[in-house]
Amino acid sequence: MNSKLKYWLSLSHAPKVGPVKAKKLLEKYENIEAACNALNVDFNWAEQEIERAEKLSILILCPDDQDYPENLKNIYDPSLALYVKGGLLPQDKKALAIVGTRAATSYGREIANTLARELSSFGITIISGLALGIDAAAHSGAERTIAVFGAGVDQVYPSSNRQLAREILEKGAWVSEFPIGMTPEKWTFPQRNRIISGLSLGVIVVEGEEDSGALITAKLASEQGREVFAVPGNIQNKQTKGPHWLIKQGAKLVASVDDILEELQINIQITNTKVQTNSKLQFTNLLPEEQKIIKTLLIEAKHIDKIADEAGLPFPQVSSILAILEIKRIIRQLPGKVFEIVNTR
Repeated sequence: MNSKLKYWLSLSHAPKVGPVKAKKLLEKYENIEAACNALNVDFNWAEQEIERAEKLSILILCPDDQDYPENLKNIYDPSLALYVKGGLLPQDKKALAIVGTRAATSYGREIANTLARELSSFGITIISGLALGIDAAAHSGAERTIAVFGAGVDQVYPSSNRQLAREILEKGAWVSEFPIGMTPEKWTFPQRNRIISGLSLGVIVVEGEEDSGALITAKLASEQGREVFAVPGNIQNKQTKGPHWLIKQGAKLVASVDDILEELQINIQITNTKVQTNSKLQFTNLLPEEQKIIKTLLIEAKHIDKIADEAGLPFPQVSSILAILEIKRIIRQLPGKVFEIVNTR
């Protein structure tokens, strides 16, 4: 345990002292002990908090800990105390956040899940906020994932995601900057969003309105010098207003996972042959509607109108499914709204 932990905890709990003011205090007094003594902080709460953490198997990391996440340490206002349930790994430095609305469409949930699954296959950790909708879909699709709580790390919220939270703990971790036992409040979620972006190399927004929490996370990511990505969608759906606004502001448009990897210049050790094999294997793991569309393309490439006609599905549904199949890299779009199966020619 860090010998200075009680000082960091006391400073984090001191009235009117946040990460930014704490940084100024440390610059003035040179070390954490002197800063706490200057404020006449009471160490009783910190000592009790350490005992609570030990009983609950919760690790508390401070900025001077070797295991404190490097990505988070480099933002303007890193957490003075980061509570961790589960474990953080060195590989978590290569992380991306996937965020979006709680009121997600089936298309949005599928996209978030697929992006998380494909990014995970390249060794990327997925960060999100355990909320309903896009967050939950992203956590579910990831091989390794970290949930950032808007409450104490012992307070799973929403309660309907308890099972998902348990699954996340088996393949990743829960983190929070809020004290043990603290319940979620309206203000805690916007505050925790800087942790979501701070832990990540970039933030991917799948769905959300222009005033949504996902947009707050994206704006924080931009301020932190992180990359911002946005998935376009149906212009008639209000939940696409956020991603479309971000794209207008310069966010990278995501049509496939390759757009993300290329922008971040992540070195992926994988051959085209493996990508082809993975795509073909996914043919047997498709939804019935997706299989209908694939069958129309087995012989030749077709225009979207013809695909809809042969599949017997409504045009808007076909358009959404084609976008999903593109992200899965099973099909690709040719000029003139013509689609074909990837790597079969």
